[in-house]
Amino acid sequence: MDILFFSIVFSMLFQLLGKYSNLYKTFLSKKNLKYHSDLKISIIIPTYNEEKVIEKSIECIQKNTYKNFEIIVIDDNSSDSTFKILNDLEKKYDNIKILLKKGYKGKSQSINEAFKYVTGDVVLFLDADTLIDEYFLEEHIKYFYNDKINMTYVDFEPYNYKEKIIFDYQEVYFEFSRNILYSNLFSKAVFMGNGVFIRKNILEKVLPLDNLTLVDDVHLALKLNHIKINQIFVISPKVKIQYVNSFRDLYLQHKRWYIGGIEELFKALKYKNINIFIINLIIISILTLPISFAFISLILPKIGFFLLKTFFGIVWGLNLGSALILIKKNKLYRTLINIFVTTPFMLFFEYIVLINSFFNLFKKEKKWYKVERETI
Repeated sequence: MDILFFSIVFSMLFQLLGKYSNLYKTFLSKKNLKYHSDLKISIIIPTYNEEKVIEKSIECIQKNTYKNFEIIVIDDNSSDSTFKILNDLEKKYDNIKILLKKGYKGKSQSINEAFKYVTGDVVLFLDADTLIDEYFLEEHIKYFYNDKINMTYVDFEPYNYKEKIIFDYQEVYFEFSRNILYSNLFSKAVFMGNGVFIRKNILEKVLPLDNLTLVDDVHLALKLNHIKINQIFVISPKVKIQYVNSFRDLYLQHKRWYIGGIEELFKALKYKNINIFIINLIIISILTLPISFAFISLILPKIGFFLLKTFFGIVWGLNLGSALILIKKNKLYRTLINIFVTTPFMLFFEYIVLINSFFNLFKKEKKWYKVERETI
């Protein structure tokens, strides 16, 4: 119980530090911001088989109070009616440019090709399933009237949440990401690629992206980190996204993230950055320490079991911290389910995915897995 108690207290303090670090940095960034309309936003939306969501997403953008923007949608040769829907929207609105992908399949190459058509001062990346509030563009463009801010990335929330374990799973998982990764407590290496604002002249310095990467957002983040660009996490207004609604999709989605992320971090060792070294060390530790401790327990049972209990206690405690921080958002019975069912299952599930991803690193061909969308 002493290890369990320590892990819970440690995780709560650490997560609260990250959470309030995000709040504080957002507050500081908002000080003395002024509204202007002379900065043009170029919104890049890559699509592939997005007939269920793309029309609603674009109509949502068009309702924004800030009007100085263009939308560049690049379709990766969809096999459904996505391209037809896009062509109809292009006829309806004069601020949309529809492109058909020419190069290598994948999101990174879509970004590379779409950027050639950007005429704005600030680029915004959005996924095809994203919904935004009418004041979203107006509120976020204000940051770029501060010359010291070159990019921001935006918090997110689901619009398809249901009271099921798979949705609570993602709530806890992403709360951990916000408080530990997005808060930059360890490094500036990770952000989500949906809802990223970046000045065009900065983006020019890091493009083209590697068209073989499985994680365009991590790849972009590492390149930005290398040229020492400040990355500010803004907590509102949020982008609204779809959460995955099946464990099969969740498994394959996270597997892609881990395979692509580990590959990018290993490649980034060439940058000789201490943050990258620390992240790689953490990943290797998570992969190998439980196995090492299990072997130790065969020879020295007491020591090995203590090490295993300590390791899993701290990791479980960090996830539990996320569940407890979400207590205001959830009903009491959902919080209890998250503490006693979702969090322990998550620890097991993610470790299996991580181990499997590590062994799949050595496969020659790695495919981008696209999750199933819900109609909006």
